Amino acid sequence: MVSCNDQNLVYNIQISSVGPGRATAPDVVYEPRGLDLAMKLHYLKGVYFFSSDATQGLTNMRIKETIFYWLNEFYVTCGRFRRSDDTGRPFMKCNDCGVRMIEAECDKTVDEWLKLKDCSVNKQLVYHQPIGPELSFSPLVYLQATRFKCGGISLGLSWAHILGDPFSAADCINMWSPFLAGLNSNGPFQITKSPERLENPENVKESRSLKRVDPVGDHWVTANNCKIETFSLYLTALQVSHLLSTIWGQSLTKEAPLFESLCALMWQCIAKVREEHEPRIVTICKKDPNYSKSGILSNSQIVSSVEAEFSIKHSDLKKLAILLADQAIDDRTLIEELVKKDNGASDYIIYGANLTFVDFEKANLYGLELSEYKPKFVDYTIEGVGDEGAVVVLPWSEDSADYSSKGRVVTVILPENEITELKYELKENGLLLKGDLE
Repeated sequence: MVSCNDQNLVYNIQISSVGPGRATAPDVVYEPRGLDLAMKLHYLKGVYFFSSDATQGLTNMRIKETIFYWLNEFYVTCGRFRRSDDTGRPFMKCNDCGVRMIEAECDKTVDEWLKLKDCSVNKQLVYHQPIGPELSFSPLVYLQATRFKCGGISLGLSWAHILGDPFSAADCINMWSPFLAGLNSNGPFQITKSPERLENPENVKESRSLKRVDPVGDHWVTANNCKIETFSLYLTALQVSHLLSTIWGQSLTKEAPLFESLCALMWQCIAKVREEHEPRIVTICKKDPNYSKSGILSNSQIVSSVEAEFSIKHSDLKKLAILLADQAIDDRTLIEELVKKDNGASDYIIYGANLTFVDFEKANLYGLELSEYKPKFVDYTIEGVGDEGAVVVLPWSEDSADYSSKGRVVTVILPENEITELKYELKENGLLLKGDLE
């Protein structure tokens, strides 16, 4: 077994830049919408693990060659941010500066790494730098290819959330597959139009999902008041089935909302940890059912809020799950208007403004293919979460034909001082195995 304390699992790191193979037209500018700017202090970090069967003939040079063509389609990811001289609002100059490409090695096998079930070590497989403090020199995307001794590979993605939500990010990297298979680029996608200005911005209401933070200037990093820690629960299909039957009864497990059921339990456990300061308002981020794979990157996920007028820690889990499923209020319009109101001059957070539940299940996380092989495992987390924390629900691999019967990965991002007690609460509910508290 590989030691989780080993901080040098990945070595021989080499960094380069890769841009689109075709020059973008001069003076092309991308203006982020209000919801994009509300996400500017957040980052997505994903890792795709592939076996040696998928990497036959796939050298690092070959990977770079395919990126040239792929970025012709998504040249917006290769731009750099500036600020308007008149308003200070951030905008992107599509100047083909490129994404950062990192090459690295690891003396472990892919299977040895995955047996760790420790999302904290996955940070070594995703090279990450926040945007700033010099906007014009800061890449928005980092790609890391780590070679394992078994011949397998991991592809790590660090993605500035201002570019788009998890569903845009997943679709973007999935579009790399045909180029890895040898297809050519057909041409760039349409760029999102500049945002419209409000006619009566003084009438905008506050959003429960959005929190204004102290100005960060050109260094886009969330300033937490405490140390944030991340850990993951790997729930088997049996554990998931048991949870659903406990909440909904045996006859309703197939129709039960799995995401909301998991979130109800996590909400209650976290409320017990926080005792007198239980979170009564939570934020939910989910895929918009009207989301269209247009190729245009955007933050179009549903950002909604739910408020409970009763004690969370003493509530029935079914009642909480129904509240999450049926009473969520879509806050996207309010967020868009609030950011437009100050013309993007203020800084905000969404993840961790309240306790935030994020549903990655509808993201096509297993759509990236190498030599027609899907990933053995895909892990995603969020960087820049505020002090209230976040819970991310991810699917396991797509081996099972019955999606509802599969296990789930639940990644918890919370203040460090809450982690140990939360693990005990989860163990009481049968979601941690012996030894997971060590």
